[in-house]
Amino acid sequence: MRAGRGRSWGGEIRRARIFERLAERTAARVVDDWPAFQRSVQRRGWRALLRGPRLPPRLAASEAAPLKWSSRIRPHADPVAVAIYDDVVTQARSFGIDLSPERAAEATEVRRRNEALFRWHVVPTASFADLVGLDRDRVIVGGNGTVTAHVRPGPWPRVPTIGFVSGAAPGRGIDLLIEAARQIRSSVPDLRLFLWLVATGPADEDLIARLRREAAVDDWIHIGPAPYGDLGHILAQATVLTIPHPATEYADVALPVKLFDSLAAGRPLVVTPRRETAAIVERAGAGIVTADDHPSSIAAACARLLADADLARRMGAAGRAIAEREFDWPIVGDRIADAILRREGIPVRAR
Repeated sequence: MRAGRGRSWGGEIRRARIFERLAERTAARVVDDWPAFQRSVQRRGWRALLRGPRLPPRLAASEAAPLKWSSRIRPHADPVAVAIYDDVVTQARSFGIDLSPERAAEATEVRRRNEALFRWHVVPTASFADLVGLDRDRVIVGGNGTVTAHVRPGPWPRVPTIGFVSGAAPGRGIDLLIEAARQIRSSVPDLRLFLWLVATGPADEDLIARLRREAAVDDWIHIGPAPYGDLGHILAQATVLTIPHPATEYADVALPVKLFDSLAAGRPLVVTPRRETAAIVERAGAGIVTADDHPSSIAAACARLLADADLARRMGAAGRAIAEREFDWPIVGDRIADAILRREGIPVRAR
């Protein structure tokens, strides 16, 4: 089951793709939300009355069931696997965001119920599971991915350009990157900075408005949206793509979808030394991991790639290669499907 409409496109792609291969390989019915799940199992219930009792269908959910639905699942389905890629309370604490006691209590209860309900918990990284306190014996590390057929490398820009695509939220390092770009402009006067920011709520929109006001006098800073339909073309406008996340415990264990889309775009990456993100960039040889998250360190790494076109293109090609080889969603989805089927005792056929 896919769920969670109305979020950022990165999360939407993950929710649509994470169990896609599992569904294809098991001839499963795919529904898009919890009301559709209820309608589906109710229709099945009437068929069972006519044809005799049947085993309840197995359920894999691409997002945790909300409170009002978690109590309705067990009578109708066998809850096998749920994707847990975020933890609202831990993330808010890490990024210094104040949650109301009511919101924190609700998020905690959603997590508790889904952990108890589903046998297997699919997570982005093992370190994320440890941080939020999941039982490692029930964890399947799924990772994250991209759609390489959609996000493809485009022609390299003629003007040196740094790009960053992200949700417009605290903890993303947007201000750090702007300051780093200002430092580079002293030696690269024609530098452009593109900030492609996705707003998923009023607070994000307020942040974008504030950034626009502060950059109003700088015609070399461009702030705009990043529609997923145009993402390949958008990312191709950059010479260097960046993930300048500041040091937080949550950023260290996350695998942001922008990492994988940036790899697929065939551009070199500059990333701050957040544990899981840096490990992939270093292993792939797809960019530079900065010494720290200070703007001067980000500026030095970006300047190096802007000054060395051969290095930038080699690293960009390496990023594209690993995206095609390891992080395309069908490949990631098959790894997840294999793990679930093995744990359920279902034969895994050679692909």
